[in-house]
Amino acid sequence: MGKSVRLTQNSYREAVSQTVSALAAPEGLTDQDMADLLGNSAASVGNARNKKGDLSAVAMLSIGKAFGPESLNTILSLIGAKAVPATAVCCENVGHIPLKIAEALPLLIALLSDGDCCDSDVLKLEAAGVIDEIIKAASVLERRRNEVRLRAV
Repeated sequence: MGKSVRLTQNSYREAVSQTVSALAAPEGLTDQDMADLLGNSAASVGNARNKKGDLSAVAMLSIGKAFGPESLNTILSLIGAKAVPATAVCCENVGHIPLKIAEALPLLIALLSDGDCCDSDVLKLEAAGVIDEIIKAASVLERRRNEVRLRAV
């Protein structure tokens, strides 16, 4: 996340512009495509992308709904924050994660030791709840790493 930028109308518009551009470009979405997703006008989306206008709070929340909460991270970085899914594991409640991962290791080793992660491997890991546990652990570790980095700055 790094240092927070000074919160101004211009820094907000820059963050919104970066967000809209970064989401639209890889998918080849036009301003009209984005407007349809957000329940907005193409002109409003274009103005936001060109830093000439703002998007409403509802439009911003629609971005998070359509593209996932992490899509709002550029904007949230203005206040030194980032979005995580509501189901993300809280740092205070992670005692079960190491045990769950330890329990999953034999299955992970058995399925992935051949260097291939085929569809059936993914399905077996998903059925065992292993993928979600690893994602939760990675999310906690990433969040804590970022907190430590911010304090070190």
